[in-house]
Amino acid sequence: MPPPLSGSYNFVVRNSQGVEREIIVELADPIVVQVEVSTRGRIWLGSSFWICCAEKHLANYVWQKDDYPADDKLCVSQLDPEDLITAIRWRIA
Repeated sequence: MPPPLSGSYNFVVRNSQGVEREIIVELADPIVVQVEVSTRGRIWLGSSFWICCAEKHLANYVWQKDDYPADDKLCVSQLDPEDLITAIRWRIA
């Protein structure tokens, strides 16, 4: 199944007690544009790169906060320098 074109990704997260919740990770438009420009259009919103990026940001949030995001939603509005390096090196399959 191809990645969604909406910038919104759904994940199921299970805590240490086995409780599962569906979490939505949304990517802010400016970071999508930033990556498109940095990669000269090679990475666009439908790229698998964004699934990896959304998953990483969600995992970091859950790890650091030891909790789910408020309202089961996380908005990624800023990328780490590591994200941009990963995007530049990302291989299109």
